[in-house]
Amino acid sequence: MNILLTSVGRRVSLVKFFKEALNGEGYVYTADCDPTAPGLYVADKSFLVPRVTSEDYIPLLLDKCGKENIKLIIPLIDPELPILAWERDKFLEKGIIPLVSSYERVMIGYDKLLTYEFLVENSFPSPKTFSFDKDLAENKLDFPLIIKPRFGSASIGVQKCENYQDLEFYARKISEPILQEFLQGDEITLDILCDFEGNPISIVQRKRIKVRGGEVERGITIKNYELLYLTLDLVKKLKPFGVINIQCFLTSRGFYFTEINPRFGGGYPLTHYAGVNFPQLIIKLIKGEKVEPIIGEYKEGVLMLRYDEGIFISEEELLK
Repeated sequence: MNILLTSVGRRVSLVKFFKEALNGEGYVYTADCDPTAPGLYVADKSFLVPRVTSEDYIPLLLDKCGKENIKLIIPLIDPELPILAWERDKFLEKGIIPLVSSYERVMIGYDKLLTYEFLVENSFPSPKTFSFDKDLAENKLDFPLIIKPRFGSASIGVQKCENYQDLEFYARKISEPILQEFLQGDEITLDILCDFEGNPISIVQRKRIKVRGGEVERGITIKNYELLYLTLDLVKKLKPFGVINIQCFLTSRGFYFTEINPRFGGGYPLTHYAGVNFPQLIIKLIKGEKVEPIIGEYKEGVLMLRYDEGIFISEEELLK
């Protein structure tokens, strides 16, 4: 089986995990619009693509997957998810499976106002969230609060506002800003894998210790059964397919869900080293093999301490 990881960026570890999971029974391809993306240079094969918003992007992917006999596509950045979900049937018709939920489910995660509506409608605890332009005048603001893009990715543009001056300053810099109640407490990410019917196979909890550029730099696996049952209920209501990561805070008032990201989280390597091999499980799913749930079956107290490491190539090796 040949697998393609799109918008691969810095996901070097993830590429290596998929190569190990295939164990020589296929190739791992990577694609990115940036020729300097490190993930391009650790795959079996790689190629450049236009930006995901280009009208040429989907036709190029379809053509490349057909020529290279690629059977599974795994998108890795938020802006690509609704595009690939919208065009999902075009790939399925050719026997290519995009690891992405339906368009409606993807938008529940990608659109942060829809995330909030979904959580509230299903009685899940969530910080109060409202649109900047429409609802600002109707809400009495309690500072501090968070301002962030409605359609955001990798915590880009997320800022804490202490007063109206901060709010006005950041609002000018953010496209379609939304406001969210500020939460204080432990930030926890849940890595989740679901089958084709949306049933959970694995749920791994990891607490963020230190974050850099929106991605966890240091973290530790934990087990909290109250959070597990809440998450199982959330997954039952959402019914996603493939990999999602959910973010929440444990505050003095309890758990609050803040984000639903229907893709691999940047901190997935911690889950992998805690004993849950998502790439291996995904390959089994795509092959039609039976995959039994392993909810809670991972090592607690595993620490991830990340550091930077370079990939060195000659100028001639740079993809063009």
